[in-house]
Amino acid sequence: MKRHTIAINGKALPYIARAGHLVAYRQSETGTKAEAAIFYTAYTRDALPKENRPVTFLWNGGPGSASIWLHLGSWGPKRLRSDAPNMTNSTEQPDSFPFEDNAISLLDQSDIVFVDPPGTGLSTAIAPLKNGDLWGTDDDAQVVADFITSYTNKYNRQSSPKYLYGESYGGIRTPIVANLLEQAGTSSYVPDPSGKPAKVLAGFSLNSPLVDYNSNCDKMNGRETCEGYIPSYAMTADYFKKSVKRGTQTQQQYLDELRTLAKATFQTTFNTYFDANGKANSQWNAYAASTAGQALLSRIADYTGIPASTWKSSFNYTPEPFRGALVSGYTLGRYDARMKVPTANSFAADDYINMAFLNQLKTYLPDFVNYKTQSSYEPLNSATAINWKWKRTGSKYYYPQRITDIQAVLTANPDAKLLILHGYEDIATPGFQTELDLEGVNLSDRIPVKWFEGGHMIYNTEIARLPLKQVIDSYYQSPARVADGSLL
Repeated sequence: MKRHTIAINGKALPYIARAGHLVAYRQSETGTKAEAAIFYTAYTRDALPKENRPVTFLWNGGPGSASIWLHLGSWGPKRLRSDAPNMTNSTEQPDSFPFEDNAISLLDQSDIVFVDPPGTGLSTAIAPLKNGDLWGTDDDAQVVADFITSYTNKYNRQSSPKYLYGESYGGIRTPIVANLLEQAGTSSYVPDPSGKPAKVLAGFSLNSPLVDYNSNCDKMNGRETCEGYIPSYAMTADYFKKSVKRGTQTQQQYLDELRTLAKATFQTTFNTYFDANGKANSQWNAYAASTAGQALLSRIADYTGIPASTWKSSFNYTPEPFRGALVSGYTLGRYDARMKVPTANSFAADDYINMAFLNQLKTYLPDFVNYKTQSSYEPLNSATAINWKWKRTGSKYYYPQRITDIQAVLTANPDAKLLILHGYEDIATPGFQTELDLEGVNLSDRIPVKWFEGGHMIYNTEIARLPLKQVIDSYYQSPARVADGSLL
């Protein structure tokens, strides 16, 4: 543990930095069982009353990712300035970035706790359980929810407003965790010494999430179209000047046009000319050769920078070929399609920051947080995704979705504050697909989706950081959702 001070908006804020392990316990009718020793890093404002002081629990995704990326890139008191999408040398992975006080840290709004799920970071299952026993959509969410209960009890945060923040697959995890917390209520809390009323959940934020794996065309589940990717493809084409359709419009204005384009060109066309397996039927070639068909394909090409002939042969165009086709000789990032590396590069664009982040953490934990260990920190555990149990108990789908959990949370807690953040050039989890999924269950008016310049890790883009901070400040400062569901 160490005490520090940070200046945010010109105001000096003292805080405590600590890291360590807490045991997550599974509660059941047969008793309490230790599941895992969860590694966390927490930053709490010094000497503030806890009952009105929010605490936010944050995690990345994967599955198999530790929280290092959010921890050292987004809202902690220190941050690495990676300056996406700029690369000093696209053929050489940097071993460091500038490390500086974080002017947009959340510490002026909330205490923050970065959480590493079992098998990532320094977290591990407790025997007889193994890490692999907790690698699944249901078990993973449960152990994270159980950790939150342990943290709440240890640090007497029963009466604190509690927020969750998940990125990428962490966006699947987060609504499930929120639902589990709402179901459990305060039943596993120990008595609060302050005697203040206990609180369960104030809300959650999702950073670059998938709302439903089964509607994502990247999974190629038959009838699912790539409609949700069209705005992100077009924004990427605009960035590389492969399209001139945007003109003088702002990105937000252009996004409105791209939403209309995607809906107009995809829904009717796909339903008419493609079968239940997503394959073109016998009428497709005739339509594609017709005047109307050529006009449609040319229109998509003009926006996306991908030739009409490609759209004719592969109308349901997935992100993988797009990344290799838009800029000749280069492969674009999946997380941030503005980042490009030579096609035969020794590392992927998505991995550009990896070495520098891990190097910084090795010195940061002992020097800044006063946490020393001989163990190796696991930032990305590839075995986790390979061995992940995707199917949820009772679900008819192999891949998970979190719509039902969001609905359950809102039923249990109608005033829960929800917020979704997306980057324009993210072609891993495109924001328009999130909007379509919410629209399909009548949640688009209830959950604000905010867009920013950047990719999956929006906070790594310098010009996005201040707008992000303004949106998130408004989210925390809003007492509850307003009637139309918006916060801002």
